[in-house]
Amino acid sequence: MKANDFTQNAQQAVAIAANQALLASRQATFAVGGCIIENATGKVLIALHNRVLEPSASQAQPAFRLRDPAGHGERRLVDWYFDNQQRLALPPTHELTVITTLDPCAMCAGALLTAGFNVAVSALDTFAGVNHDGRFEFPGLPAALRLRAQATWGYYAVGSPFDRDYVGPPQGPVYAGERIDAATMCLTRSLFEASVNHVHDESSNAGLPPSALKDPITLPSRSLVRQALAGLSPWSLRSKSADPRLPGIELAEPLVDTALAADTCNAVALLDPFGNLLACLSGDETRSPIRTAFMETTRSYAALRWNLMNHDDPQVRHEAHQHLTHPRFCTFVLLRFPDPADSEAVMTLGAYGSTMERHTAPSFPSSLQYVLLPTGCTAKDVARLAQNLPPFYTSNVQVAPCQVLDPNLMQEVTTRLGQAQRSEPAAG
Repeated sequence: MKANDFTQNAQQAVAIAANQALLASRQATFAVGGCIIENATGKVLIALHNRVLEPSASQAQPAFRLRDPAGHGERRLVDWYFDNQQRLALPPTHELTVITTLDPCAMCAGALLTAGFNVAVSALDTFAGVNHDGRFEFPGLPAALRLRAQATWGYYAVGSPFDRDYVGPPQGPVYAGERIDAATMCLTRSLFEASVNHVHDESSNAGLPPSALKDPITLPSRSLVRQALAGLSPWSLRSKSADPRLPGIELAEPLVDTALAADTCNAVALLDPFGNLLACLSGDETRSPIRTAFMETTRSYAALRWNLMNHDDPQVRHEAHQHLTHPRFCTFVLLRFPDPADSEAVMTLGAYGSTMERHTAPSFPSSLQYVLLPTGCTAKDVARLAQNLPPFYTSNVQVAPCQVLDPNLMQEVTTRLGQAQRSEPAAG
């Protein structure tokens, strides 16, 4: 079965998602797949799989496959929906269900909750899934989001010899309360388990350590690597922090100017191990509500590296390898951290975890920092959200966002934002 086919039960729906997981397995990326089904008719709107690692058509050797750290199947389904909602006159998300072979990670859970889909799951993920303990309590979600997930997410029953009961609401997810056979559930679980360690290792090792890296500021203007960075962000290599983990007032102008030109007033700066500002990007929430500043930054930088590292010219590949490293050696600085009670915050921390894949030293100051918090929120609220995430984020990655330590940066950002607000023409 494929897109535009019709399903009649949970078994058929999960089989479509499982076929996508098989395709992901053949691609040697995280073996997870999913699809969107219209609740009223059982129609399959789209089926997609994970694309974190993806081979290039280039003949470059060795192959560089880390294309999109946020390329999880569920996140891709959400973006597909918003890219095609008007053109295809798609039903609203509350009338649709995302079927996924694996319990969503924090990033995908945040994306799905932001979009408002119903969700139905085949296999549990005891390490990174939001229902990692299997109790349907979603301990990594803020209280209000737990209630929403419990009202719209379901975990299909599994037949003998597993005999797992259905867990979820009686209505909401398509085929709520139904059972899938044990062989299908085992396939979805075993495919992922066979892929996960290899993908973690390949993706997290896709870059030189800082000690072996060359400073991209030394690249000549004719360098295609330098030109690609300039195409990614007009602020690229125009600012340098003495210590990338201690950013200062030099980030105020790029962060504020980028945010003020955006759909949503936010921006993210990406600093390399030398303190260079590699990019300062905003979100594209008008296109899709999950295309936030952080998501655009981590995905765009990964795409830039993937293209350069697979370039036909070996000199370009060599320069990219020598000057652009894995983001786990970099520092992300958000102008504004999302409200810790909101799904965007869960998605942001999850996407950061998927980008890093493993812990990076030093632990403090963090490689995930923010300048401002929403009114009424505290650093303790952010820390509590991070501490409650599934084990992958607290043990492997050790997600620990912190506020920038330079009060001058905070003050300059606040001043610039205030000036911009006062200069706006009065409504009417």
